[in-house]
Amino acid sequence: MKKTLLGAILALSLPVAAQAGELTARAGDGFFGASYEGSLLLLTTSADWLTNDGTGNIGSLGLGVQAPLGIAKLKAGGKLVYMNFNHQDNHYAAALGGGVDIPVGAFTIYGQGYFAPSGLASDGVDHYKEMRAGVRWNMTKMVSLDAGYQYGHMKGKDGNRSVTVADGLYVGAQLNF
Repeated sequence: MKKTLLGAILALSLPVAAQAGELTARAGDGFFGASYEGSLLLLTTSADWLTNDGTGNIGSLGLGVQAPLGIAKLKAGGKLVYMNFNHQDNHYAAALGGGVDIPVGAFTIYGQGYFAPSGLASDGVDHYKEMRAGVRWNMTKMVSLDAGYQYGHMKGKDGNRSVTVADGLYVGAQLNF
């Protein structure tokens, strides 16, 4: 019985140990972002944090699927988004979207976008949208450098003001494991 239980625990722990992941930090004019993305077979998980001292913070947890298409990797999924803006109530949204990674030699061109209409957001939110696109230089198998553009915006309604946390170029670094 103990051997069967131990074998089951080891078998269930192998996929977790084999999960590929990326930890990214990026800084732009007035904003800072950090992201984690993990993948196991066709499933992806993500956690993102975006902050701007002048406007507030956006955090999200995501789940999706990915599929190869030639050399490209396509991703689709959803995120639960928490918005904590200065001088405003906290807001929430369930955003849907996806992205693409296209390797080109030592570089990867990437882009992603997510959107939540008012029906998938808390009161006071007309819509939420975010996007990020850029180029990643894969220096080594473990370390990459990024340059790109990031946008994060919530359009308010019912007396809540619209807030843009990020709208500009950034540079960053990524650790792959």
